[in-house]
Amino acid sequence: MRSRVSFYKFSGYANLVSKRWYSSKRLGLFGVDVLSKPAGFQVLTEKVQKNSDNLLKLIVNKFKNPASHTSKSTVELFDDLSNEICCAADLAECVRNMHSEKEFALEAHHSMREFTNLVETLNTDTRLYLALKNSLETEADRLDEVDIRTIRLFLADFEQSGVQLPVREREEFVKLSNEIYDAGASFAQAADEPVQLSSSEKRKYGVDEIPHPYPDTSDREAREFFYNKYFQHNREQENQLRRLVSCRDRLAKLTGFPTFSHRAQQFSILGSYENVKNFLEGVIKEFQPLVGNELELLISEMSAQDEKFQAPLLESDLHYAICLHRRRNLFNLGDLSRYFYFENLLFGLEFLLEKIYGIYIRTSAPISGEIWPGNVIKLEVFNHENTFLGVIFIDTDYRPSKTMGDCHYTVRCSKLLENGEYQTPIVVLSLNWSSPEDSFENIKVTPQQAGNFFHEMGHAIHSMLGRTRYQHVAGTRCPTDMAEIPSNLMEYFFNDYRILTQVCKDKSGRPISEDEAKALIDSRYSFGCLETLQQVIYSLFDLEIHGPLAENIAQGKLTTTEIFHDISTKALPQVKREKSAAWQHRFSHLVPYGAKYYSYLVAKASASLIWHSQFEKDPFCKINGAKWAEVQSHGGEYPSSFLLKKVLGHIPEPHQLIGALKRDFYPSK
Repeated sequence: MRSRVSFYKFSGYANLVSKRWYSSKRLGLFGVDVLSKPAGFQVLTEKVQKNSDNLLKLIVNKFKNPASHTSKSTVELFDDLSNEICCAADLAECVRNMHSEKEFALEAHHSMREFTNLVETLNTDTRLYLALKNSLETEADRLDEVDIRTIRLFLADFEQSGVQLPVREREEFVKLSNEIYDAGASFAQAADEPVQLSSSEKRKYGVDEIPHPYPDTSDREAREFFYNKYFQHNREQENQLRRLVSCRDRLAKLTGFPTFSHRAQQFSILGSYENVKNFLEGVIKEFQPLVGNELELLISEMSAQDEKFQAPLLESDLHYAICLHRRRNLFNLGDLSRYFYFENLLFGLEFLLEKIYGIYIRTSAPISGEIWPGNVIKLEVFNHENTFLGVIFIDTDYRPSKTMGDCHYTVRCSKLLENGEYQTPIVVLSLNWSSPEDSFENIKVTPQQAGNFFHEMGHAIHSMLGRTRYQHVAGTRCPTDMAEIPSNLMEYFFNDYRILTQVCKDKSGRPISEDEAKALIDSRYSFGCLETLQQVIYSLFDLEIHGPLAENIAQGKLTTTEIFHDISTKALPQVKREKSAAWQHRFSHLVPYGAKYYSYLVAKASASLIWHSQFEKDPFCKINGAKWAEVQSHGGEYPSSFLLKKVLGHIPEPHQLIGALKRDFYPSK
């Protein structure tokens, strides 16, 4: 395979690349010339502001004078404006969270503030709104279904921004948006901060700080202390979360919605706050009777490990007990980590992508300056006709300056250009796996990390497959629940023994055996009911604090810690938890998801329906792979329900989604 040869050529120089770079040619970040230095962000910001102003004038002039010289439709000009801003803003968002040099990250942060102000100012410009709305009538003869949907999505952005409001209230919207941005950034930044211990605590537990809540110790009292200390109620985090929720609630009411949760469900698969709440409560109703067996198994596991153990399970016991069970069950299989080398995972993933989508990957070193220093590789993606589809950068380094957790950033989206070619997408994957000194061929990962890698690559390939007329609806620029389906489906591929035997190989190339693969999969699916209920707790909390409870939070009548405790104990009454434990203060997903975290569950259920109907019999089926790739290529050009119907043959009902979640753990029920 072409990409495999190129990877072997590259991987031998991995350390050289991370220290001195592979290419002598030098570029600015992501090929943007002015970004060879941190100060270039100011230049880029000014350029975007100038170009945006020119496009604004074109749109307004076209509205005032329909016979103006421009041949582009109003929606085409709008998408050009959106693309101008997003190509810079998305890049800056990635750099401020990922760059290994503080000066670049800081300048990118400043630019993001400017871009946020620019977007919200444009979204409250009545001239733009009226021009776009008017085009539905004046340009009706040249608009097709995709044009009209894209216009309506743009109009929804305007209307959510209160464009119809009086001037003073439009200005208030911009102020609230800035408050939301600041509160969210502060909350997310502090969510992973380690907890410092007192002198007496340091002496007792032998550590200076608690960087995570799950110590690998059999001492139950120590586990409980570490867990509750890490998740202790934090006044500053509560203030920032209250500020975030309050501003979002005020913004929603300003734009005519009862709550922010109601506002967030536009264009979603379930469609309304009430439907989402009913779905989540339906999952609790179905899964509560099933979770008892899993909890009893954990109690048995803990009792076998500690004869002094007494039920009930504590919240701080769950992670330890699950890990204990999985380690014990996998012990007889030996060290499975020998099969989980990043290099082989990448080869195996490429094999899968070529089989189902007919695309291949060429691996190379980034050009000097194109990306930040560190363990970063560049994947160039091509289809079977050798057409270049886009670029994926993978940063495997762990470093304090980087956002914690595996995630992805879409730096640039697909878009049909005037010359008939497509703007090619750029995606960055952030994986906290290695130190800068590690070479790629020696990076070993856990099965959990490998599954996360497949998940994030699902997002990346979704962007690569995008071939949309407008960047506003390209790739993952679709409703959150739809955007999460490709990534969740990739996890189903990873959890199939036929795939694992292709991607999991040791240094000599010997694949994991079928028995080992099946045992690993069984282990990964164990405690699925418990983990699903935990996800429902997080989702329902996210929905409710942005819903009817927001006013009480804003007024200080309720703390988010009280709300989280109430939801947790109702969903999992068998598990004892500390009433003051503030798990939600570490839940940074509240910032980007905002009343839509439940989308993960809807996406997982939808992915389950797709897997069982399209790929379970043959995970390498090219026909179904092509059908699913075609659905992904549309991004958000069509409603999510329409796209699901294209692949499933029907629009899934809530009870079918709940049943799909249940089927993965209890297939006969």
